[in-house]
Amino acid sequence: MTVRSRGLNKLTKWLLLLSFFLLTDSAQTGSSTATSEADRAVDAEETHSEPPSSSLLNVTLAKKPSLDPKPSPPLVGNYDLRKPNGEVCLKANMGVQYMLTVNKKFYYFNMNPLVTRATGYCGNLTAVLSLEFEGGNLEFTFVKEAKEYYTRKIRALLEPVSMCKKCKSQSYPGIMEKEKLFKTTTGLCFKCKSELVVKMSPDFRLKMMAAQFQPFDLANGQFGKDFECWQDYIKRIIPIILGAIAVGVCLIATVSYLITREYRNQGYERLL
Repeated sequence: MTVRSRGLNKLTKWLLLLSFFLLTDSAQTGSSTATSEADRAVDAEETHSEPPSSSLLNVTLAKKPSLDPKPSPPLVGNYDLRKPNGEVCLKANMGVQYMLTVNKKFYYFNMNPLVTRATGYCGNLTAVLSLEFEGGNLEFTFVKEAKEYYTRKIRALLEPVSMCKKCKSQSYPGIMEKEKLFKTTTGLCFKCKSELVVKMSPDFRLKMMAAQFQPFDLANGQFGKDFECWQDYIKRIIPIILGAIAVGVCLIATVSYLITREYRNQGYERLL
């Protein structure tokens, strides 16, 4: 074997050895790349996973109403109705408390907006908002006449858990349909910061807090200008009236004092 052939054999061996290392390294690199791509895919899937739907949350949180002997402020819920095209046609915000008389004792239940579903429909002259939850519901019927609208009917039902183990479960229905409540000018939003109490039956009263609703003529799905309720107007105007009376009394007292002092300073006329 010549020196030249030996040199070629050594070069071939070195080339084969180098090729082996390169193939091994590329295989490892491909494996790590595939692993990293898989990890990124898993991370992306976890990042874009959607949270549980509101319906599932409602099912989880919903439970039958239980009466409380002590009142507490209810949560204020926001309820919207939409037309088939997605346009908001009715808006209502309020906190609702059921007040019941059971065996001559008062009991309370606050409607939880987190587990309450709003349904109903919007018409040109009539609109209905139905608030439903596990063990009860509350329904408003609004009517539009000429340049005003009002609440024509309120219907409610509460079916709480039994007060004791051996007691039978009872239901408490109520309805108000003899009065025109919350009358408001068309295009305006009825708003009342004061408590609104409606008698639904002899043993059942409905209390609404921070009430605000508009069933007709919403502009871009938003409330119109506020229409102040009578209760808020009275609360606002009474301090003004009392203040005006107080100022008037002070002015009368001041003028009377000045006149009296002037009269006394004149003294008696001397007779010649």
